[in-house]
Amino acid sequence: TVISREVWCTDPACDYSDGLEYEPVSHLIVHHTVSSNSSGDWAAVVRAIWYFHTFTRGWGDIGYNYLVDMNGVLYEGHLGGDDVIGTHAGGANAGTMALALIGTFTEPNQNPPGIEPPSPMLDSAAELLSWKADQNDIDVYDAGYLPNIDWGLPKLMGHRDVYGTTVCPGDQAHELLPSLREEVASRIQIDSPFIYVDELSEAFSKSDGNWLTPPGGCGFNGHAYYTWSTTNPADSTNWAEWRPDVTVNGAYEVEVYAPYCITGRSETRGATYQVTDANGTTTITVNHDANVGTWMSLGTFNFAASNSNIVRLTDLTTTDSGLGVWFDAIRLRPLEQPSDPIITNEWPSSGLWTPYRIVTFNWTVINPESVSESRLEVASDADFSNMVLIETVENEATSYTHTFDRDYARLYWRVAVTTLDGRRISSLPSLFGIDTVAPTSEVQAIYQLEDGRYVPVWTGSDATSGIASYTVDYWAEGDETRTSWQSDTPHTSAVFTPPDDRIYWFISQATDLAGLVEPVHTVGDISTSQAVQLKRVMFFPLNFR
Repeated sequence: TVISREVWCTDPACDYSDGLEYEPVSHLIVHHTVSSNSSGDWAAVVRAIWYFHTFTRGWGDIGYNYLVDMNGVLYEGHLGGDDVIGTHAGGANAGTMALALIGTFTEPNQNPPGIEPPSPMLDSAAELLSWKADQNDIDVYDAGYLPNIDWGLPKLMGHRDVYGTTVCPGDQAHELLPSLREEVASRIQIDSPFIYVDELSEAFSKSDGNWLTPPGGCGFNGHAYYTWSTTNPADSTNWAEWRPDVTVNGAYEVEVYAPYCITGRSETRGATYQVTDANGTTTITVNHDANVGTWMSLGTFNFAASNSNIVRLTDLTTTDSGLGVWFDAIRLRPLEQPSDPIITNEWPSSGLWTPYRIVTFNWTVINPESVSESRLEVASDADFSNMVLIETVENEATSYTHTFDRDYARLYWRVAVTTLDGRRISSLPSLFGIDTVAPTSEVQAIYQLEDGRYVPVWTGSDATSGIASYTVDYWAEGDETRTSWQSDTPHTSAVFTPPDDRIYWFISQATDLAGLVEPVHTVGDISTSQAVQLKRVMFFPLNFR
């Protein structure tokens, strides 16, 4: 049961229809509101948060999709219903559902002091998150990409896990996320195909080297070890081994995890693993930096039913020194039969925008000898009911080039194969878009403040991928030299202090998410001579920076 907006928010400003955007939810984010931990009227607290977000923050609405109070009462947050994009985690807004725990859940000795989330609150949080995970088939133990984030993120996470720049949802709430994942998985009976081996389990051992742990409980299940890479064998001191206790002989795909954590440095490009199975020892190198925040496959191995199977990692690389090498959890996926093919999409990767209609698809196939037929499938919907391309390819092929006849905002692609015994196996679909048309923009208005400063306001449009940022230049009338003022900004207004009393012209230039840049304007968009003077009695919806 969720208290709807109509119940708790009676202000006319709560009801609007403009500006709502939607994105299917693939990730769940837990916040806290950093408000009082006691109240006689929690709906009033929700209203106060709505007012603060809407008018003080200037977000136009409450940022969270849902909120839950100390008694476990759930409240509908951001207007728009299911899958509406809220305003709560920057670039991670699209594709996420935000649940805010009403209160402060930092440690008691922190400022402000916090408490542990009470049981009724956690129970309702688990209910809501279970509903959404079940609805959208979200594996809360998994990780993956969001449309506007370049790194992978856990499917169920705290706000701090997105960028690592906030303590939200507080230490006492964040440390409960592993148990919250287990509770959600239990309620909807997630049947994970993976066997997880945590770096804190008895199946993990490490050297006595100088080990580091990331801040804020970062890492799979709230913890990880890391160290710095070295290319000098004499300086190599850190190694670790995972020994998964396999109970059934067979073929297993092994994946490793490198979390996105704030360490002050990037990750190694050459993490070198050694996997010992029934066939001996194999060395595999993976790029932690390019795949941070995601599970990375080491390949398929034949493990015996024992704990003699070893996955080993050291700090020694051939690619770099002084970069992060991650020793976090690993997982194993038992294959139905040793010869089953494994297909992995490589490019275009999920969330990619390409400015070209000629697209070369790349993928990998393990065990292609068990395949009787392969085909590349591209559709405009996630269910692959609206096919754009169906192309039969060679069973051992790993790429195919196709020219699309137009731009697409959403395309899903996969490689589907038929095995020799007639079963259909496909890669996990990847979402990408094609945008070949540059955006347009214009500085459309200038307002003059009472103190003589100006507020230029600009806007832009892009038919497919959307605007990523703007660049705004200015120059004095009669002067040919342009001065860069706003560079690569997502904002659409700013305060301009003129150097002198001359007339100043402004032009804008937009860049879209596909990386296309608007052609430079040949003439100015607008000048300060066209400014509208603002008086104190006037109200205007501008976001001053």
